[in-house]
Parts: sequence; C-alpha cells; structure tokens
Amino acid sequence: MRKCLAPFFLGRPEAGLGRQTGDFDLVLPSDLVGESPGSTEAICRINRALRDVVAEHVAKSLKILVLCGDCVSIIGCLAGLESCGMRPYLLWFDAHGDFHTHETTLSGHLGGMPLAMITGRGDLSLLSAVGLSTVSDKSVCLIGARDLERGERELLAASNILQTRRLGDALERIPRQGPVWIHFDTDYISPAEAPAMRYPAIGGPTGLEARLEFDLLSKECDIVGMSISAWAPHLDEDGHTAETCWQSVAAIAEL
Repeated sequence: MRKCLAPFFLGRPEAGLGRQTGDFDLVLPSDLVGESPGSTEAICRINRALRDVVAEHVAKSLKILVLCGDCVSIIGCLAGLESCGMRPYLLWFDAHGDFHTHETTLSGHLGGMPLAMITGRGDLSLLSAVGLSTVSDKSVCLIGARDLERGERELLAASNILQTRRLGDALERIPRQGPVWIHFDTDYISPAEAPAMRYPAIGGPTGLEARLEFDLLSKECDIVGMSISAWAPHLDEDGHTAETCWQSVAAIAEL
C-alpha cells in the first residue's frame, strides 16, 4: 500500500505529524494552505489535493493509505474514489460520532461534522467544492463512538448508519463483495495506551485489540485504501502514541 502524508490540521500545517511513522511515498506540501491558514479555502485546497492523489492511485489499481491531521480530510479521499467511479463501503473507527451540523454543535468545531456532511446533513458546500456526492447511510458503519453529544446522538439514532462499539459486532453485516475504505481516527484506541490525543475519550480498545480488528479486515475485505486521522504530535514527545497507532494498522499498511 502506498503511503501519503497530509501534514495539516483543519487547514493549518501540522508540525511533526510524519515523525516516527515511517517513510512516505508522497508528502503534500505545506504551502497548500495558501495565504489564509485555517480558512475554508485552505481546507478545500488540501482536500482537492487529496482527491487528486487518491484518484491517481486508484486509476492505477494501487491501494493508498493517507495519514492526515483531521477527519475532514476523508472528504478529499472519497472524492478521489468517486472520480474513478468507485463508491466504497465506509468503515469509520472513531471515539466520537463526528455527526454534528451547525444546528446541533455547541462548539462550531468543523472536525465534529464530517460524517454528517458526507451523509448529506448540514452544510454541504465543502463536498461541492471538492466534487463529492453524498454517501448513503446504508454504506456506512460507525465503530467505537463512545463520546457523543446530545444533538449528534439524536441524529445518529434517526439515521440508517450501522453503529457498533466493536468490529466483531458488525462483521457479519459488512459487505464482503465490493470495495471498502477504512477511516481510522486514532482516538478510537483507549487513551490509557494512546494518550497523545486532542480529544481523548475514556474507554475504547487496547492497541492490540485494535490491531487484531484491522488484521481481520485485511483478510476479510477488499480494502482499497485507508485514511488515518492522527494523534496530536505536539503531545507525543516520546513517540509512544504514534508507535501504538501505527502498529495497529500494520497489516493494512502492508497490503
């Protein structure tokens, strides 16, 4: 699997993200943010670049892993697949729901909205700017969400998204035929083992348990790629969290 580093967090350069995570075949340049770091346009530029990278690899029948700083970057990855005519089943591993809209959010934090946007809820301007159509609820499985606010909990309950705490509870309902894209927010892993997270949530699997889940997926599903929303590098001085997270996806990274 080819590896791409997108060293940004919501439109801003993310220093140190690639440290202690191995070699990358491609690194997106920091000047993608332009003159307005953190702006909507910067986020769009990054996602368009990811779209083009993913599309280039898919067109060559190459699998790709994208390490990025936030979950919003999944929009560019899925747009790249769509531009090649591919509409995969989406496995979303996350301690949070990322299912807020501007009407439900208390913080206004864009990082808490991407799964809602992808499935057609809230402001869809970013999807339009990158060229992504909405994804059917029935093509999404949300795994591990344990820290949900009231508004997104209600939206999720009213959706047709498959929700489960662990992969094993949903494995029989995940399609074996057809492409699968995995999105892995590393705060899925328990902060007891991967503490360097911006938004840690109590509970979750150990690093070994997560690795066993991803090992199983690497054997059971037709994985075309993976996006990883990374740890907070400025909190990971000894590199322990990066190593734990990276080891958990080793089987998929080696596809």
